[in-house]
Amino acid sequence: MKNKILIVAILVSGIFMACQEDFIAPTSFSDAGWYTSEFRDDQSSYQVGINKYISFSDLSQNAVSHKWMIPEGSYFLEGPITRKDSTYEQFIIKEGELETEDKTIHVLFKKSGVHNVTIRNIFKDSVTYRGLDTLHAVKQDDGMWLMEHNFVVDVFDTIQAKAVIKQAGVEVPQSEDTIYVEAGDELQFIDMTTVGRPNARTWRVAGETSSDSVANILFKKLGVFFVTLSSNREGENIPNDGDFLRIPNPIKVIPSSKPFVLSGDIVELESEIIQVPFNGEFSPFVGKNDFFTIMVNGVEFDIESINLNSSDATILEIKLVEPIYRPDVITVSLADGSGIQSTDTRSPQPFTDEPVMMHDVNLWNDAVYGFESDGWIETDGGGSIARSTEQVASGSFSLKYTNAAGENWTRGSGENFKVELEAGKTYTITWKMWIDPSTNVGSFGPWFYWNDGASGQQFWQNMNDKPRSEWINFTRDHEVTDAGPAYFTLRTKGDALFYLDDVRIVETEIRP
Repeated sequence: MKNKILIVAILVSGIFMACQEDFIAPTSFSDAGWYTSEFRDDQSSYQVGINKYISFSDLSQNAVSHKWMIPEGSYFLEGPITRKDSTYEQFIIKEGELETEDKTIHVLFKKSGVHNVTIRNIFKDSVTYRGLDTLHAVKQDDGMWLMEHNFVVDVFDTIQAKAVIKQAGVEVPQSEDTIYVEAGDELQFIDMTTVGRPNARTWRVAGETSSDSVANILFKKLGVFFVTLSSNREGENIPNDGDFLRIPNPIKVIPSSKPFVLSGDIVELESEIIQVPFNGEFSPFVGKNDFFTIMVNGVEFDIESINLNSSDATILEIKLVEPIYRPDVITVSLADGSGIQSTDTRSPQPFTDEPVMMHDVNLWNDAVYGFESDGWIETDGGGSIARSTEQVASGSFSLKYTNAAGENWTRGSGENFKVELEAGKTYTITWKMWIDPSTNVGSFGPWFYWNDGASGQQFWQNMNDKPRSEWINFTRDHEVTDAGPAYFTLRTKGDALFYLDDVRIVETEIRP
């Protein structure tokens, strides 16, 4: 408990007259004041754990009467109480009584919830308490003055962790019975803790952790595991507490009956490593380069190494002997996977000519130039541009262009979101368009500006020969001769309705 020393200084003025030795006593005065062991700036309410206590002291001067009132489920204590004491029932006095005229009280709270501890003082004169809030005494019918104040105390119960397990959406009773899970499947763990008002949690199982209230845990390794839940109450000005729950059911992970297959896109990293994801963890292996075939632009390339990802054993990482470049077309094939296995003893299913998504970093802001967030502006006064969900190449939004015959240019511009380019380098700009069949203008005009708009190039694109009602790709390379911030705009004039999406700029790579 915190203690606060309050010093009340009374200035007594003596009136002395020449040749007069009489002492004139000061007039008595009334004053209201108090303190608590929970002293802090914000005294609108106090937070305390159940079975803990708070001290309250009345510092008022010349009250005619005084009393403290405490709520049901709380008790007066009498010390001395030391820091070493962890329980306080042995200090209870006046058991069953809820009022006292003692000036200082220690109140033990054994009931959770929001309660009031009330001070009630009667004075002959008007008094005022000046703290964060100024309180004035209220004059009564008998001419006396009442000063009454409620100290709001929020009592937090002890946390009692509670959880629910679900398998395929069905709740599993908690018992000593084993839960069988195929490798690659998941169980759902739901934190149902309410008692004690926790605000944080940690699930732990099979080397995995989660802080989600609903945790979907994927089991990859064979073995027997147990689940624990740590439920906690953390933060400033609230009593910290926690509870630990060990779910009694053993979880036994058995070999999967599902095929061991690719589980997503094969991608190239910036380091030129090719990552191949599967739907289960691999057992460690050495070599096995001959199991895979890597084709680069139609030519088989030698494999330098195949390893497991250091943090995720479901991912194979392939490194080639020769360097690879962004424009390369690369495919991966697995002819025979019988020599490598998952941790649950499955062999990977063969596959042929699966494409590799090459590493590609958009120098422009992906969200703005993909229209997932606002940012593009309309700079001409013709038709209109607007973010739209009607047709999208990726994500949830594209930029819709609407223009009618006879109207001025409609132009959308990303000039509020520029990227710094380097002189002497070549950059590749790509974008996607979806053209409505009603469009009958002959062309549209993309612009690429750099050097903060001082340099630029327009490259007209024919619209008549472009397919309708499908997303089509456009690409242009530009050598930048003078460095500076760069942005992209696109404008059209006449009867047109189309959508723009996924505008990108990358440093051009050319295979030597």
